[in-house]
Amino acid sequence: MSIYIENQLEKIMKQYRPDSVPDLIEKSNYKVMQANLDDDTGGCTVANNRCHTIIINANWDPPQQQFVILHEFSHIKLHRGINTPFFRKLSLDRFISQTEREANELAIKLLIQINEEALIGMTKYQMLDYLGLPYKFERFLGVEY
Repeated sequence: MSIYIENQLEKIMKQYRPDSVPDLIEKSNYKVMQANLDDDTGGCTVANNRCHTIIINANWDPPQQQFVILHEFSHIKLHRGINTPFFRKLSLDRFISQTEREANELAIKLLIQINEEALIGMTKYQMLDYLGLPYKFERFLGVEY
């Protein structure tokens, strides 16, 4: 994990002390809305006068929705002023832009921190199974797992 991502993770956990994804969103004063998006689009973020609304695909499974929420949250925290409108399934293909990779990495680290007690002693793949995420996300876990 990059030092930048590690520092941001530490700041977020210290500032919000979340015990769940909805708790983090509530404490950050962001809003989440569901919408019927196309099958490949997980979500996006709309910002207006520093107010952030994360829009997620109502048709995706709850574990995927949780990840998309954290992915979009990560963009807000990591990439201010950069337009990164959509998390797509395509974001897991071979080429991933730096901003998408960073948002994926921070999102998975947040999920792990929030679920830390339940994940103790699990392998990478057991963690991903527990979180309801595909094994392709293994690349964002880092070597410490």
